[in-house]
Amino acid sequence: MPVLLMVVCGILLAVGVAVALRWSGERFVAPQRPAAVARGPDAASDPTRWMPRHLAGLRIYAWWATVFTAIGTLSGFLVVGAGGRLVMRLLAATSPDATGRSTEAQAIVGEISPEGTLAYLVFGALPFAFASAALYLLVEPWLPRGRLGGASFGLVLLVCVGPFIDPLRAANVDFDVVGPGWLAVLAFAALAVLHGAFLAAVAGRLSHGLPLVSRERWAGPITPLLAAVVLFPVGFVLAIGALVAFIAPRLLPWFLDLRASRPGVLIGRVLLGLAVLAALPAFVSAVFSIVQR
Repeated sequence: MPVLLMVVCGILLAVGVAVALRWSGERFVAPQRPAAVARGPDAASDPTRWMPRHLAGLRIYAWWATVFTAIGTLSGFLVVGAGGRLVMRLLAATSPDATGRSTEAQAIVGEISPEGTLAYLVFGALPFAFASAALYLLVEPWLPRGRLGGASFGLVLLVCVGPFIDPLRAANVDFDVVGPGWLAVLAFAALAVLHGAFLAAVAGRLSHGLPLVSRERWAGPITPLLAAVVLFPVGFVLAIGALVAFIAPRLLPWFLDLRASRPGVLIGRVLLGLAVLAALPAFVSAVFSIVQR
């Protein structure tokens, strides 16, 4: 069973790498607002032109919620979940003296079980993947264009989140148990870059093929939302967002336009730069601490 789990994780990660490479050039394209579509040349044939303003706002929200759910779920399984499990196994394999010792999460080094893998996936990988998916969709206009966008987002996450939460938190006693430290830093850094690239690639690809919900096309566009039904916390948050989008249909389009406007992009890039500068000393300190163990 342990070997089978690692083989499965390896296959999943390989799929994630292939997807990130294959779709790395896909540029994220937000859908037109329903009102803009209704004013276009195809307005007469638009089957959803009858929709009132509130349902139109719900349509645009459903599109963004679907993209968020899809990229969060896929990255959680293929990159953060499978990749994180493989990094843990790599560090355990390079630390034979640590076999049998307990980690910070009360796991046993060298012990690979379906229960432990499931616990890591549910309580570690998926929450992080969904949080980073939401953040990516927020800051996407502020990132560099092209293939550097996703990779740079992964590095920003690593610098701004890594030393405070995980995976490069200096206070994590696991780095006293497994190592070497330099290998841990390199492995987690590579995983962070891959995670960012994967989010950008899948979001870009999905944005080109995902239509807005309509009377004639509704099953396909919202099918990924079924994952949010299984993952109750995510589903609850999305349900609250749907209620807000229905009550205030102009709020989400206004916010999306604002963040993608020229002043919004300028301010956003300044904020990202300040966040990186503020977190950089803690990041450098954490890296030095981990490498020296």
